[in-house]
Formats: sequence, structure tokens, C-alpha cells
Amino acid sequence: MKKLFLNLTAVVSTISLLGSWVPLASAADQGTCFQKITEEMTTVHDEWRSRLFGSRKDNDDKIIALTGGQTDEERTGIFETKNRMTSELIEPIVESYRVYRCRTLAVCQVATASFSYNNTEPFDLKILGCAKQEVKRYGECYFAGTPDENAKLQSEATGVVRNCQQLADETLEGERAVLRLAVAYDSGYRALLQLAGMVDWMLQGFPTEVVKAISVMVNMLGKLHQIPCFIGQCDNPNTDDLTP
Repeated sequence: MKKLFLNLTAVVSTISLLGSWVPLASAADQGTCFQKITEEMTTVHDEWRSRLFGSRKDNDDKIIALTGGQTDEERTGIFETKNRMTSELIEPIVESYRVYRCRTLAVCQVATASFSYNNTEPFDLKILGCAKQEVKRYGECYFAGTPDENAKLQSEATGVVRNCQQLADETLEGERAVLRLAVAYDSGYRALLQLAGMVDWMLQGFPTEVVKAISVMVNMLGKLHQIPCFIGQCDNPNTDDLTP
């Protein structure tokens, strides 16, 4: 009986170990890990867009960025700032892009740090040119397995890193192009509004100012005969050869 109990205990222990290991083995593939990377980059991208262009609640109480994508809270975008020239918005726009770039690059760094560590405890991540970030590893990117599987898993992990870096580079390049277009449009739009405001002010104030100037001029011309003239242009012209 004692021997049977020990055998049953060993079987239960083995099942418990397999139960904790199987999910990790099933998660150790390129597809699952890359899907997690895509989700994280999408979240960062949508928040960046909401900070640029703003976000609002839709009819389903979901908070949607004005250019598409879902985010966590309603925001007034940088480009929605009123009574400012575009040149005054450049500083917050550049700083916002810097943060977006740092968070996008961090996704690949976190994925790489998750390959050999099966925990989600926060750790500090420092990327060149970025502030220190506190991040958590992705359980979907834990690529550890049996010794026989490690070579294959290492190859898959290398492929994930390559694809992640390519996705980050292409995304950042695309967003820089969008940002250039947005700044050009915003500067043109604000300049047009300023011009329209100036023209409107001139049209409203012009008649009063013109009438006042003409009145002063007429009064001045009416008093010119009182001023003695000492130049030839002031002599009375000879009109003998003119026909009435």
C-alpha cells in the first residue's frame, strides 16, 4: 500500500509538472508571440494618435481615437489646441513622437527579454535616448523548452526579433510621414484662419477709418486758400484757349 501511495504521488507530481509546462510549450511559437507584439504596438500607436488628434466616446461608450483605433481615455489632441500658431505646437508634437518611438522600440526589447524568463514581474528598461521605463515580460514569448527543442525555439525567437524590428521600423516611418502631412495641413489651415480674421477685421473697421480720413482731408483742402502761395504751381492758369 505504501509503495502504491508513493507511485500515485509520483504520478500526481509528474502530472502537475506537465500541467505547468504544457501551456508554456504551447505558447512558445512565433505566431502567438508575434500576435502579442502586434497587440502591444497597436495599443501604443492608438494612444499616440489620440494624443495628436484627440479621442471621443462613441455610441457604444468605447473611446475611439479620431483617426481610428481604441484607447483608454478621452483626450484633447495637440492639433485641437486653439488660439495657437503651428510653430507653438512643434515642441509638444516632437516630445510626443519621442515617447511614441521609445514605447514602440520597447516592445521588441521586452519580447527579447521574455524568451528565457517565465515571469511577468516588472523590470526597468533603458533605451538610448529614452527615459527609463518599467515594463513586464510577455508570457506569450517564453521560448524555453526541453533541451531537444531549444535549438528550434532559439531559431523561432530569432525570427520574432527580426520581424518585430521590421514592424517597428516600418510603423515609425509611416507615422513620421503622417506627422509631416498633419503639420503641413495644420500650418496652412491656421494661416488661412488668421488671414480670414485679419480681412474680417479690416472690412469691419475700414469704412469708419476711411470716412474719418476723407473728412479730415476735405477740411484740410477747404483751408488751403488761406495759405499764401509762393511757387509757380499756385499761379492761376491761362484758360483763354479753352472752349467752355
